Amino acid sequence: MDSVETGKALELLASRLANLSGILDKAEHERGGEGLDELAATRLADDMHPLAWQIAAAASQARFYLEWSRGNDLPNAIPDVSTWAEARGVLADTREQLAAAVGAPPVAPEVRRIVLEPIGFYLDLSAPRYLEDWIAPNLYFHLTTAYAILRMKGIALGKGDFMQHIVGDLRPITAEVPA
Repeated sequence: MDSVETGKALELLASRLANLSGILDKAEHERGGEGLDELAATRLADDMHPLAWQIAAAASQARFYLEWSRGNDLPNAIPDVSTWAEARGVLADTREQLAAAVGAPPVAPEVRRIVLEPIGFYLDLSAPRYLEDWIAPNLYFHLTTAYAILRMKGIALGKGDFMQHIVGDLRPITAEVPA
């Protein structure tokens, strides 16, 4: 991937993290800033990670892609967060890193190895496959899980909150007026 393609990928990742930040802003507002750590500890199911981890995992996907495109090795590990503030901090830091990189995007390497140490496997993926088949599905999984947890806890979210990146492009359908 050349720097233009990498830049477009970074913009996409940045916009999805902006959506997540907006969703979290809405949750904070609805909760009046109260009970956020309790919310951060909420799980969709007993065998799933809590909301704080889902937020950090979504942000980490963007960070993994950024570092990978720079040619840096980055462990496939999610930061250990448990509080609302820690999760928001990881998200804010990642968004800042993406914003800085969008202006001067790196050139992603043709093929890189992703080592999944905890499960004892690795993948050799091209830049497009890494983005399309690894980063994007993982990012959307964690975004959707965070959204679902917040909905489950009563936060009034809708599809427009999840898709804030496109809301500004919506236009009303107007009745055609005969000439």
